[in-house]
Amino acid sequence: MGISKLEEQAFTAVCEAIGRNTVAIDISRGSRENPDWCTGSLVIIKRRSFIITCGHAIKPEIKNEDLRFLFRSEKGFQWTTKEEIKKLSIRILNKIKYKTFPKPIPIINRIYSNEEDDLVLLEVDQSWAEVNSNWFYKMDDLDAVAPGADHPVYYMGFSRELIREANVYGDIGVFPFFGVGQIINKEIDSTAFNPELHFLIDFSTSGIDEYSIDAHGLSGCGVWSRTPSGEGNLWIPNIYLVGVQHGYFRKSEVLKATKIERVIRLI
Repeated sequence: MGISKLEEQAFTAVCEAIGRNTVAIDISRGSRENPDWCTGSLVIIKRRSFIITCGHAIKPEIKNEDLRFLFRSEKGFQWTTKEEIKKLSIRILNKIKYKTFPKPIPIINRIYSNEEDDLVLLEVDQSWAEVNSNWFYKMDDLDAVAPGADHPVYYMGFSRELIREANVYGDIGVFPFFGVGQIINKEIDSTAFNPELHFLIDFSTSGIDEYSIDAHGLSGCGVWSRTPSGEGNLWIPNIYLVGVQHGYFRKSEVLKATKIERVIRLI
């Protein structure tokens, strides 16, 4: 097996691993925009279970019972382009065998950061996390360090561009977008960017191919990196969380993420 094939396996394994820790968060019931979405990550920090996402999406006035969460189906990811997704009709979506449906989750506490960090930790009842056998990434303090420039990163989110109306009752079909980029050094003339708290990821939407996507809806998604396993074991994911994406500078074509150290600081 050549190295290119191993790289392909690594890419698929990383996508699958991140997908197990990623949820779509439907905030339509508590939002003026309907439908409206953001993305979150399932993590365990100091033996407590959380869904990490961005504070500007899960506003304090949105009730816990108005939040619904979508997990991946039991079927693995299948690659397709956004143009193919846009062609899917309501009739076809209703016939898809592997479906997931929005579920409420018992949230027992919310922890908000300041506006600069733009984070919210939704603390989940531990018994729910254990009974439902969901994949919560166990994060240690020692792991919580954001890497520097030129470091490769991965992220998965639910862009509003890929949301499809599934039926007349208002159910929505969502499709994950898996992005690969790197942390970059770039001058940003904005008070919304603080290099002590944030980092930037290259993200071009100027192309017209399947790899460009609207960033709206990705907000709150985890930014992940991986430790390569070496030749012969390259497919092993070895992922670790390095930040939480919560902004997009359209002119500069970069995503903004809050460093993972700021997440640990909230606990």
